[in-house]
Amino acid sequence: MRIPKRLQPESETATTSRFASSLYFSSGALARATESLAIKCFQPTGLHPSLAFIVLFLLNSHQKAVSNSFLAKALLLSPSTMVRLVDRLVKKGLIQRFEYDGTRMLWLTKEAWDKFDLFIACDLDFEKKCRELLGDENSSRLIHAMNQATDIVRAGLPPGDCPNADEKCGPENRPLQGKLYAMSTPEPSHTVESAYLQKAISYETYIQLIDQLVAEGQTTGPDQSEGFIHYTVLNQQRMHRWDKTIRLLPAVEAAIRDLTLPQTWLVLTEAWCGDAAHSIPVLHALAALNPLITLRFLLRDENPELMDRYLTNGVSRSIPKLIALDTFTRQELFTWGPRPAPLQAIFMKLKEEGTAYAAVKEELQRWYNKDKSVTIQEEMAALVAATGDMGMTG
Repeated sequence: MRIPKRLQPESETATTSRFASSLYFSSGALARATESLAIKCFQPTGLHPSLAFIVLFLLNSHQKAVSNSFLAKALLLSPSTMVRLVDRLVKKGLIQRFEYDGTRMLWLTKEAWDKFDLFIACDLDFEKKCRELLGDENSSRLIHAMNQATDIVRAGLPPGDCPNADEKCGPENRPLQGKLYAMSTPEPSHTVESAYLQKAISYETYIQLIDQLVAEGQTTGPDQSEGFIHYTVLNQQRMHRWDKTIRLLPAVEAAIRDLTLPQTWLVLTEAWCGDAAHSIPVLHALAALNPLITLRFLLRDENPELMDRYLTNGVSRSIPKLIALDTFTRQELFTWGPRPAPLQAIFMKLKEEGTAYAAVKEELQRWYNKDKSVTIQEEMAALVAATGDMGMTG
């Protein structure tokens, strides 16, 4: 039987639908289309994407165990929804529950870790297909716009209406809001290839590398001169001293702990760099406050292509250079370095005045000793507070 024309839909596309101007219709239609694509990409895992992303989150967070409420907040889901999803993962043998200090905790099973490469491959396949369909730039802009819209809508809801009944969903509740000066963050249109993250090393491995090089009378990079080796010995001592003496500001601690979505801090550095020796232990102490922050290191001279994307003033390969990324999409969230902003201004002034290199080094050292890492802490906290509530992507 032929369906009368008046009973047929006016359109089968979102752009020409009578509800095309409705955010509710448009976001729902996009969500369903995206979910359909994700289901195909994650089919090899045997999981629905909503379950696969929970496993991905835990695989990428380098966190041995988390609570259900922590996981729900990180993935912007209600605790009850998270309980139901975790129940399904428990039945599939991918998550285990256990009690710790009166709190029920979750961790991945060996079976889940054995499938690490499979989950990552499916996630990359999904991202690749999205970019093939939309184009790299359009895909990045769409994700960024959706995240911003999500934050705005969530912040506009009364506290009781927040998805997680989270009274801190509004940006006005962030620690340091109004206390730290605003720092600009670039639009997250740049991504860092997964190959760089795969070869990046942890803080512990980086320290071990420096210790080994000092023991062997060497340093990182092609310049193995006595001067660079001497700087490496000094930096080893500075870093060990910072590790023992650093004191974090309470407001900064609160800002870092308030981060609810995974970030990866990728730092370009070298063992002989004096500024790195003062900054890296501080970055490590901050990252250790929140399991959602993954801190990794790359040597500058082994990665010139990446370094050249982040030149200081467009000309200098200055280090350390921190590139903060959305852990799931590897999109750039913000950058920091090579020095705290006030010190960089001093450095540039001394350089313009033609001050001798030895005198510049002494001035920088005095500044770091007097500042006691306060400025680095505040700058990083401000950057994290400005980007920490972006919606889940990927």
